[in-house]
Amino acid sequence: MSVFDPFGLPSIRLSEIKKLPSCAAIYFAIDSEGRVLYVGQATNLAARWKNHHREFQLGEMDKSCPVRIAWQTWNEEDLNEAEKYFIQTFHPLLNGTEVKAPSTIPSEFILRDFLKIFSRRLIIIGIQAISNRELPHIHLKYDWTNCSPKGTAAKIKSFIQQNKGQNTSMKIKRKPYGRIEPAEVFRPGSKAHKVNARENRSYNNHWYMACNGAIIHITPTHHYQEFKERTVAKELAAIKLRAVTEVAFSEMSSRYSYEFSGLTCFQHDLIPLLWVAK
Repeated sequence: MSVFDPFGLPSIRLSEIKKLPSCAAIYFAIDSEGRVLYVGQATNLAARWKNHHREFQLGEMDKSCPVRIAWQTWNEEDLNEAEKYFIQTFHPLLNGTEVKAPSTIPSEFILRDFLKIFSRRLIIIGIQAISNRELPHIHLKYDWTNCSPKGTAAKIKSFIQQNKGQNTSMKIKRKPYGRIEPAEVFRPGSKAHKVNARENRSYNNHWYMACNGAIIHITPTHHYQEFKERTVAKELAAIKLRAVTEVAFSEMSSRYSYEFSGLTCFQHDLIPLLWVAK
């Protein structure tokens, strides 16, 4: 699917939605600052906006920052795939949030808060190549060896819990990363068995999140200190983090191919800020 610019599509003011055509389409609610507020699909665009569940919310926004509805005609059978793609690409403010909530928090606010807290605990090791069909994937590593409540894994879980229920489109998701298998079988309930369980709680984590057209992955590494010694200050969502240098990336991608496979060196910030004042 080729990337195109929604800001160049035909559009009308929110107050003129009765003029929308009766066609199958992907539509974008965009404000006068050029921010995508909502992405949706419709088999009949005009009928979809006769009683849209976001009309009131967008109308409130329209009072301070004019909103328009842009659309691109689309094959009905491909609407679901296209809608999902554009939501991932533009990460709209309202998609995935409650309809009647009094306030909606832009995803980049949550991401920036997260990165500020963990800026000294995470290292950017590289990105997956960007193409017309894929969003950029930014890969970060954390030190899993501190298995205490003060360790990075425990702190990330605490952050997720504390922000649970926030009305925002950015969700921090988790899936298993892998387990640390001991050389011997421990007796259930023994001290060694409990230590191994604690290590796995710290290690077996792969968190990922999407924000403003990029996907961030956070996974554990056995080589955190080594990576840290070969980094330089870079920005991600305008927050300073450490990133593996170009020379170190070249060396480590051969030494630790299982961690660097398919990645290229991180060069510059890939997350544009749509709601934070530049």
